[in-house]
Amino acid sequence: MSDFDNIGKLMHLKLTDIESRDQFSESEFIIKAAAETILQADGRNWIPVIVKEIGDYQYKVVSNHFVYAVAQQAKLERVWCIVISPESQSIEQAKILAREVLPKVNLNTASRDTILAALRYLISEPSSALKGVDPIIAANRIAESNRKTWSNFNPILTLKCGITKGKKLDALAKVFFLSPPPPPPPPPPKIVSIKSASIDEVFTRLSYLSKSQIDGFEAIDIEKSSDVIFSASKGKWKSLNPISKLECGIDTTKIKTLKKVFSL
Repeated sequence: MSDFDNIGKLMHLKLTDIESRDQFSESEFIIKAAAETILQADGRNWIPVIVKEIGDYQYKVVSNHFVYAVAQQAKLERVWCIVISPESQSIEQAKILAREVLPKVNLNTASRDTILAALRYLISEPSSALKGVDPIIAANRIAESNRKTWSNFNPILTLKCGITKGKKLDALAKVFFLSPPPPPPPPPPKIVSIKSASIDEVFTRLSYLSKSQIDGFEAIDIEKSSDVIFSASKGKWKSLNPISKLECGIDTTKIKTLKKVFSL
């Protein structure tokens, strides 16, 4: 059985084929009472456990841990499950939809309305550190800020929006994260003739394409490609197309990209 054969399927799995390493806590009363409702429904859990495949006929709970605990309490032989993709993004989504983890939004790009909703949520929590903060004022000032490059929450301290250093600022991490866009790549090196370029000039330009991850050049062995291109007999070349025949990892689809750094 492939790890991906059953993705998206509702399956009636043996409880003994499912494991859960995550910590889960709930009152004994809630679990026992919920188990009783499953037994009264002929042992059917109408809310499925969310699992991923970890081997042949082996599964791991990734979400709806409460249902799994209730199934164990009810001593079910089999439990209804949905198998999801094992990617971390899919698992995170399942946990969020099951309300097992709190969703977070990127403060670098979040809209004003999203920031306002998040702040209102934080302020409404019991014993919130943000009590007394006006969410509308704070959301407006944050949204109007140039926050695209923020790498931490400290710039908020300068906005005079009621969020101060310490517990108030730290509370933001519960619903926000920061993921600024990567800096733009450096400008390309000066275009040189492929026929007269030194091996260092060839290497420098291929390295630029590789480090900037342009059109797949990051997957090429730059040192080997530089040697092959430099050593090739280029006197009769009328274009850069012959490079695709040198077996240096640069195919015809990448020739157009080479024109950014090489000429004839």
